[in-house]
Amino acid sequence: MTAFTNIPKQVEEVLEKWNVTTSRRSFLKSSGLLVVSFTAAPLIPTASAQVPATAQAAGGPYPDPDFHQLDSWIVIHEDNTATFYVGKTDLGQGTGTSFRQMMSDELDIPFDKTTCIMGTTNLTVDQGGSGGSDAIQVDGWPMRRVAAEARRVLLDMASKRFGVPVDDLVVNDGVITVKADPTKKVTYGELIGSKKFNVTLTAANNNIDNTTGVAKVKPVQQLKMVGKSPQRYDIPPKVDGSLTWAVDVKLPGMVHARNVKPPVAGAKLVSIDESSVRNIPGLVKVVSKGNYVAVVCEREEHAIQAARQLKVNWEKPSTAAFPTSDDLFKFMRNATPTSKRQPNVVGNPDAALANAAKVVEAEYEMPFQGHTAISPAHALADPSNGQMTIYSNDMKSYGLRNGVAQFLEMPRDRVRVVWMDGPQAYGRTAADDAGFEAAFLAKEIGRPVRVQWMRKEETAWDTKGPAFTFKVRGALDAQGNLVALDFNARAADYNHLGYNEADTVLIAQLMGRRRSMPAPGNADIPSDMYAIPNRRMIAEVVSLPMIWETPLRTGNLRDPNGPQVTFAAESFIDEMAAAAEADPVQFRLKLLSAGTTDDSGFRRSRSLAVVKTAAETFGWDTRPSPKRPGNGNILTGRGVAYTYRGQTVLTVIAEVEVNRKTGHVWVKRLVCAHDCGLVINPEALRRSIEGGMLHSLSRALYEEVKFDSEKVTSEDWITHPTLTHLDAPAKIDLLLVNGDPNPNRPDLPHYGAGEASLKPTIAAVANAIYDATGVRLRRVPFRDARVLEALKAAGV
Repeated sequence: MTAFTNIPKQVEEVLEKWNVTTSRRSFLKSSGLLVVSFTAAPLIPTASAQVPATAQAAGGPYPDPDFHQLDSWIVIHEDNTATFYVGKTDLGQGTGTSFRQMMSDELDIPFDKTTCIMGTTNLTVDQGGSGGSDAIQVDGWPMRRVAAEARRVLLDMASKRFGVPVDDLVVNDGVITVKADPTKKVTYGELIGSKKFNVTLTAANNNIDNTTGVAKVKPVQQLKMVGKSPQRYDIPPKVDGSLTWAVDVKLPGMVHARNVKPPVAGAKLVSIDESSVRNIPGLVKVVSKGNYVAVVCEREEHAIQAARQLKVNWEKPSTAAFPTSDDLFKFMRNATPTSKRQPNVVGNPDAALANAAKVVEAEYEMPFQGHTAISPAHALADPSNGQMTIYSNDMKSYGLRNGVAQFLEMPRDRVRVVWMDGPQAYGRTAADDAGFEAAFLAKEIGRPVRVQWMRKEETAWDTKGPAFTFKVRGALDAQGNLVALDFNARAADYNHLGYNEADTVLIAQLMGRRRSMPAPGNADIPSDMYAIPNRRMIAEVVSLPMIWETPLRTGNLRDPNGPQVTFAAESFIDEMAAAAEADPVQFRLKLLSAGTTDDSGFRRSRSLAVVKTAAETFGWDTRPSPKRPGNGNILTGRGVAYTYRGQTVLTVIAEVEVNRKTGHVWVKRLVCAHDCGLVINPEALRRSIEGGMLHSLSRALYEEVKFDSEKVTSEDWITHPTLTHLDAPAKIDLLLVNGDPNPNRPDLPHYGAGEASLKPTIAAVANAIYDATGVRLRRVPFRDARVLEALKAAGV
């Protein structure tokens, strides 16, 4: 296999001892590391242990690590340190540090004597990579349980060694001591020696999330590292420049590729004039298949030049690929739905609306928004020795491995993905596409190939969060109570792309490979615990005219559908509060307090807690919105929005300044009260919440995909602006709330926090603008020109 360089040190130390004939188990045996391995056989020396059948059987070099074996999760070293192997990826939020905190607590070993390896498919069990804010909420549990099991077995070994019951032992910092005689002690490293453990883990329904041993996890009160904020191990190398990112990897013999995308959606390749690039030094090959075109050169700058210089003849489609962005919402409202969720109906909303004292109607619009990563998509693939190794920052490295194996028709055990840090994250990004391209080209060329998209490709062709239209009606009774809500959401999401699908990635589409039945897509309904006696919630999906080989490909964008739906839902709750001449916070508290039941996660009780905490911290002035605008150029206001994501509940309050002469909106202050259960690392959590709100703020104020009828026209930082440091709030207050009715319960769950703070922020900003100006903005983003036009139309 081609040697590799510039890999993160701890991963390189493992990978450099790996070759196409060495299994992970064999490597662990030969490396001198102490293997914590659980099977049903009795304790035996490692030297005489046989390699498991999965590693011995004939096949490829990269069999799946067996999650039923504890040595797939934990390795104890002779120096009494531990390495944790987990099947997740860290998107910059510090989850790797949190995993170490949870596992070191359960194992009873010092945090600073642990390391964590993540996401490399032949070294770590398949926990799916990142997604769904489930790293702590779901995947943290098997990590805790296997660490607890390792501690249990180590204590049992010490019990046999000293001839005393386990209850007569105490363990601290990886050292087990006899309580009655502190001179009798042994370290984990000394205990394992040249032996391995043979105990099998179980997993109900063969689901890795259910992986467990015999041991129980510790009660919250016994956790020492959980709840603290140790130094994140990934921050120093990112700050001092020593971190090797996925984009930095270099291999001997590596060549560089750039693709040549169709100039318009649906264009067909007619011909290529390869003579147009023959003068470029180091040209290796022009590769084409179907409508996919790429150039490969020895040097990157020459690949860029070749992609720009190559003469390609394209045939445009005869009909428009999609409506223009200016006509999008009209098109969506008039389109026939391709699918519709079964309506969620409570009570009799039609009767309640017909008999209401006041009915309010409103429509909202949310455009396509992209990932627009700060660095374009990239990947490096090495095809040497009949295998395929892909170096990528794709957050779902296991899916990338599976998809590429299927796409290239290679056995899975001959494909691996080495996950590394990088910018593409928070949803179905173009990292998927770049990984497939690199692997395809590497197989074609027979050399390591590095692919990187250009800035305009990244912004124009990455997957988009779907556009939405909403039509909402609400009814108030004579006392100002919200008695009916009729909510209709419609998303342009037909042919929604999944992660790393061999028949939907862009290169597959351009080659003409596609599934017979496109994915139906999804729209969504509000997430709240409001007690509204009559409700109807409808979610529909519509299709654009062209669904293949188009830059308007829809896929998951951070908190899929959440910001769109919550913008409409919480803006409308604010409109109902205004119609009732009620304070927006009190109106929400009344709706939450009217409920008499709760779910297993106590979301209603915890919702009340976050709304109250946010209002108290902000210093909320109880009054209806809007306030009377002043005479100056700067109008100020505040707005609130509440929601939940999974079992995480939160409230965001925004304070804004609106310049009535320019239309510019500055969000001066943000307050977030956030309850995600047991907090593993408070500092990392605060930064994750803060980052999510700023991401959502960018989507509120700036981000919109613009297009004519054949191509995306917003393709760089000028035509597709984003939040900058000048837009940052002057103050952000983050409140970590424990609103559980039994806050000190020993089994307090830990929930996800990677996406929830995006959900209510846009609505909070919209409601604050209304409070400041009396003008309701029902279309995102709130760019200066749109705000100024609305202010002028209202005479403000």
